[in-house]
Amino acid sequence: MNGPLLEVENLVKDYSLPREKLLRAPGKVHALRGVSFTIQAGRSLGIVGESGSGKSTLARLVMALDRPTSGRVRLLGQDLHTLPREALRQARRDFQMVFQDPYGSLDPRQTVERIVSEPLAAQGESRTGQHRRASEVVEAVGLRASDLRKYPHEFSGGQRQRIAIARALVTRPRLIVADEPVSALDVSVQAQVLNLMQDLQAEFGITYMLISHDLAVVHHLCDDVAVLWQGRIVEQGPPERLFAQPRHEYTRTLVAAVPEPEPPRPSPLATPFESRG
Repeated sequence: MNGPLLEVENLVKDYSLPREKLLRAPGKVHALRGVSFTIQAGRSLGIVGESGSGKSTLARLVMALDRPTSGRVRLLGQDLHTLPREALRQARRDFQMVFQDPYGSLDPRQTVERIVSEPLAAQGESRTGQHRRASEVVEAVGLRASDLRKYPHEFSGGQRQRIAIARALVTRPRLIVADEPVSALDVSVQAQVLNLMQDLQAEFGITYMLISHDLAVVHHLCDDVAVLWQGRIVEQGPPERLFAQPRHEYTRTLVAAVPEPEPPRPSPLATPFESRG
């Protein structure tokens, strides 16, 4: 395609606070204040920032789960927030989401096959087509086709996130928005899931928008990084440059906050080795 896959233009989102006094207008929270960026097909953009910076609000607007106060979100040239309901439902084939909590995002009462094939059912796919595609994607994420008959409680946290990725992958989307996809997992499992996402990107040409507060995760997966602070993007660039030579004070603060391992200290009980002549 010509031009970027995703275009976000001057996105603003305000939330009204509860009215505190009868004759006074309710206050507002400015979650996003004119956010703009683009993502080229097959690339990955990381959105980093502290809690309350507007990251999850941005993800919801890009996914058309909420409406902006102003601004546009274009995917494949279509403004998602002006599409009629039926057209938006059909457009959702091209963009899916992976949520933060693999425990809370999967219905414990449904089988893996029902969970993974749900987006296809919403698109009117036949039962045979749903089963075939669900089998393909669970194997693509490192599970077995026989796992389709199981329930979420029979899997570990990392396996549940693989199921969530399979569900996002089942419609063959062009864009996947991943909101803190590994923050709820053990450190030993995080690298496995991130490597899986890289492999799927190489195999299927997926474009990622990754929401995270973990700079190491973003550095591992993303081609570009946008730093979000108080609802605005204050700095953007490739992770190698942005983390090595941050230009904005807030970016420098984020980089400085990353813990660095200290060299191991000798145990006070250890006896130093003495050479004997």
